[in-house]
Amino acid sequence: MMDSLRLTIVTVLSGFFAYMEPIQRAMFVLLFIFISDMLIAIFTDIAINRNRFNPKKFLTAFFYVAIYLCIIGGIYIVGERMEDTEPALFIDKIITYIFIYFYVINIFKNLRTIAPDNKPIAFIEYTIGLEFMKRIPNLDEWMRRESEGK
Repeated sequence: MMDSLRLTIVTVLSGFFAYMEPIQRAMFVLLFIFISDMLIAIFTDIAINRNRFNPKKFLTAFFYVAIYLCIIGGIYIVGERMEDTEPALFIDKIITYIFIYFYVINIFKNLRTIAPDNKPIAFIEYTIGLEFMKRIPNLDEWMRRESEGK
Protein backbone atom coordinates (compact mmCIF):
# COMPACT_ATOMS: atom_id res chain seq x y z
CA MET A 1 0.00 0.00 0.00
CA MET A 2 2.73 2.49 0.98
CA ASP A 3 4.81 1.57 -2.07
CA SER A 4 1.97 2.30 -4.48
CA LEU A 5 1.22 5.60 -2.70
CA ARG A 6 4.88 6.57 -2.87
CA LEU A 7 5.03 5.57 -6.54
CA THR A 8 1.92 7.64 -7.29
CA ILE A 9 3.34 10.70 -5.54
CA VAL A 10 6.67 10.37 -7.35
CA THR A 11 4.89 9.95 -10.68
CA VAL A 12 2.67 13.00 -10.16
CA LEU A 13 5.60 15.15 -8.97
CA SER A 14 7.79 13.99 -11.85
CA GLY A 15 5.10 14.89 -14.36
CA PHE A 16 4.58 18.28 -12.71
CA PHE A 17 8.30 19.10 -12.70
CA ALA A 18 8.63 17.99 -16.32
CA TYR A 19 5.72 20.27 -17.26
CA MET A 20 7.35 23.20 -15.41
CA GLU A 21 10.74 22.60 -17.10
CA PRO A 22 10.71 25.92 -19.05
CA ILE A 23 10.76 27.92 -15.79
CA GLN A 24 13.12 25.69 -13.83
CA ARG A 25 16.10 27.95 -14.51
CA ALA A 26 14.27 30.98 -13.11
CA MET A 27 13.22 28.95 -10.08
CA PHE A 28 16.76 27.67 -9.52
CA VAL A 29 18.33 31.13 -9.84
CA LEU A 30 15.91 32.70 -7.40
CA LEU A 31 16.29 29.83 -4.94
CA PHE A 32 20.07 30.26 -5.12
CA ILE A 33 19.77 34.02 -4.42
CA PHE A 34 17.22 33.34 -1.68
CA ILE A 35 19.44 30.78 0.08
CA SER A 36 22.40 33.18 -0.16
CA ASP A 37 20.28 35.96 1.35
CA MET A 38 19.04 33.68 4.12
CA LEU A 39 22.52 32.47 5.06
CA ILE A 40 23.95 35.99 5.16
CA ALA A 41 20.91 37.28 7.09
CA ILE A 42 21.18 34.47 9.66
CA PHE A 43 24.90 35.11 10.06
CA THR A 44 24.29 38.86 10.44
CA ASP A 45 21.53 38.33 12.98
CA ILE A 46 23.44 35.83 15.10
CA ALA A 47 27.07 36.95 14.81
CA ILE A 48 26.77 40.72 14.41
CA ASN A 49 23.42 41.74 15.94
CA ARG A 50 23.69 39.09 18.70
CA ASN A 51 20.08 37.98 18.15
CA ARG A 52 18.90 34.43 18.56
CA PHE A 53 17.76 32.41 15.57
CA ASN A 54 14.13 33.28 14.88
CA PRO A 55 12.23 30.36 13.31
CA LYS A 56 9.19 32.56 12.61
CA LYS A 57 11.32 34.94 10.56
CA PHE A 58 12.87 31.97 8.77
CA LEU A 59 9.47 30.44 7.91
CA THR A 60 8.17 33.83 6.74
CA ALA A 61 11.08 34.06 4.31
CA PHE A 62 10.26 30.58 2.96
CA PHE A 63 6.62 31.65 2.64
CA TYR A 64 7.70 34.60 0.47
CA VAL A 65 9.71 32.33 -1.81
CA ALA A 66 6.74 29.97 -2.03
CA ILE A 67 4.60 32.94 -3.11
CA TYR A 68 7.13 33.72 -5.85
CA LEU A 69 7.13 30.12 -7.04
CA CYS A 70 3.33 30.07 -7.12
CA ILE A 71 3.21 33.36 -9.04
CA ILE A 72 5.62 32.35 -11.77
CA GLY A 73 4.18 28.82 -11.90
CA GLY A 74 0.67 30.20 -12.24
CA ILE A 75 1.68 32.68 -14.93
CA TYR A 76 3.44 29.95 -16.87
CA ILE A 77 0.52 27.51 -16.61
CA VAL A 78 -2.04 30.12 -17.68
CA GLY A 79 0.17 31.36 -20.53
CA GLU A 80 0.92 27.88 -21.77
CA ARG A 81 -2.74 26.82 -21.63
CA MET A 82 -3.72 30.00 -23.51
CA GLU A 83 -1.01 29.24 -26.09
CA ASP A 84 0.96 32.33 -25.07
CA THR A 85 4.01 30.52 -23.75
CA GLU A 86 6.61 33.07 -24.89
CA PRO A 87 4.88 36.11 -23.29
CA ALA A 88 4.33 34.08 -20.10
CA LEU A 89 8.03 33.17 -19.97
CA PHE A 90 8.92 36.84 -20.53
CA ILE A 91 6.68 37.94 -17.64
CA ASP A 92 8.16 35.21 -15.43
CA LYS A 93 11.63 36.47 -16.29
CA ILE A 94 10.71 40.06 -15.38
CA ILE A 95 9.19 38.96 -12.07
CA THR A 96 12.28 36.87 -11.33
CA TYR A 97 14.55 39.86 -11.94
CA ILE A 98 12.41 41.99 -9.62
CA PHE A 99 12.65 39.42 -6.83
CA ILE A 100 16.39 39.03 -7.43
CA TYR A 101 16.86 42.81 -7.25
CA PHE A 102 15.28 43.05 -3.80
CA TYR A 103 17.11 39.97 -2.49
CA VAL A 104 20.47 41.31 -3.75
CA ILE A 105 19.80 44.68 -2.09
CA ASN A 106 19.16 42.84 1.17
CA ILE A 107 22.31 40.75 0.73
CA PHE A 108 24.47 43.86 0.34
CA LYS A 109 22.70 45.63 3.22
CA ASN A 110 23.61 42.67 5.45
CA LEU A 111 27.15 42.58 4.05
CA ARG A 112 27.50 46.27 4.99
CA THR A 113 26.50 45.33 8.54
CA ILE A 114 29.08 42.54 8.57
CA ALA A 115 31.86 44.64 6.99
CA PRO A 116 30.99 48.33 7.50
CA ASP A 117 34.42 49.60 6.38
CA ASN A 118 34.53 47.61 3.12
CA LYS A 119 34.49 50.22 0.34
CA PRO A 120 33.60 47.91 -2.59
CA ILE A 121 30.58 46.53 -0.72
CA ALA A 122 29.51 50.06 0.23
CA PHE A 123 29.85 51.23 -3.37
CA ILE A 124 27.93 48.25 -4.76
CA GLU A 125 25.14 48.73 -2.22
CA TYR A 126 24.94 52.43 -3.10
CA THR A 127 24.97 51.75 -6.84
CA ILE A 128 22.36 49.01 -6.69
CA GLY A 129 20.22 50.84 -4.17
CA LEU A 130 20.18 54.34 -5.64
CA GLU A 131 21.64 54.48 -9.10
CA PHE A 132 19.65 51.52 -10.37
CA MET A 133 16.41 53.10 -9.09
CA LYS A 134 17.03 56.17 -11.23
CA ARG A 135 17.04 53.98 -14.34
CA ILE A 136 13.57 52.55 -13.64
CA PRO A 137 11.09 55.44 -13.47
CA ASN A 138 8.34 53.78 -11.41
CA LEU A 139 10.68 52.10 -8.93
CA ASP A 140 11.94 55.37 -7.42
CA GLU A 141 8.38 56.67 -6.93
CA TRP A 142 7.19 53.37 -5.49
CA MET A 143 10.12 53.20 -3.04
CA ARG A 144 9.39 56.76 -1.88
CA ARG A 145 5.71 55.93 -1.28
CA GLU A 146 6.63 52.73 0.57
CA SER A 147 9.02 54.55 2.91
CA GLU A 148 6.45 57.28 3.64
CA GLY A 149 3.72 54.74 4.37
CA LYS A 150 5.67 52.89 7.05
